[in-house]
Amino acid sequence: MAGKTALVLGGTGAVGKTLVRDLLHNGGFSRITTVGRREFEYDGPNKDILTQKVIDFEKIDDFKDVFVGHDVVFCTLGTTRAQAGSASRFVEIDKGYVISSAKIIKQQNQDRDVHYLYCSSTGANKDSMFLYPRTKGEIEHELGDVGFKRVTIFRPGFLKAEEERPDRRLFEKYLLGTVIGLMKLVGSKGYVDVATVGRAMRRYAVGESSISPDAKTLENGTQFEIFDNKSIHEMGAEK
Repeated sequence: MAGKTALVLGGTGAVGKTLVRDLLHNGGFSRITTVGRREFEYDGPNKDILTQKVIDFEKIDDFKDVFVGHDVVFCTLGTTRAQAGSASRFVEIDKGYVISSAKIIKQQNQDRDVHYLYCSSTGANKDSMFLYPRTKGEIEHELGDVGFKRVTIFRPGFLKAEEERPDRRLFEKYLLGTVIGLMKLVGSKGYVDVATVGRAMRRYAVGESSISPDAKTLENGTQFEIFDNKSIHEMGAEK
């Protein structure tokens, strides 16, 4: 991947932070740009190739220049209905931000065969009767329609974050710990550490993984690939 450039959308989120650190620690790209609503502190190796861009996703057309010149795009943008405040606002943020930025990236990089990698969720299904999996499924479907050379979808299970969100309530923390504890007790791989997801995304992007996705070629020529939670565990395991 020497000479290739990477763009990370959502670099301050749970998965995004671990992904950016992994990208910088392991090299492979000549430049890494993060795009989000705020910057984050980083003082590790290769910080000289990191550029952080703060944008307003509600006015994304005013920031088109930020999306020029990228070969590989990692998208870890996402929210919850609770954080968004309503179902409609959840869709506006979770799907709207992803798809609007993806279309601009395609428009601004017509001369590049962009590889777009998106962190979705287990159970994503555009025909689901439930809001969260339906929205994730719709995002996956619409990303396939954008026209990228290659789209890779990662469907992790229950995400185990490195640190708790400050807005998480006591009961939520208790429930989260209980669920993950039970999964570990019975040997379930229904959960996954965010660092594992980040490593899996980077390793696949730079060609370090021999694990094959479920793949097909869409009518528009896009190579569309999906990794399930089991494959993410295998690909992102610590070495």
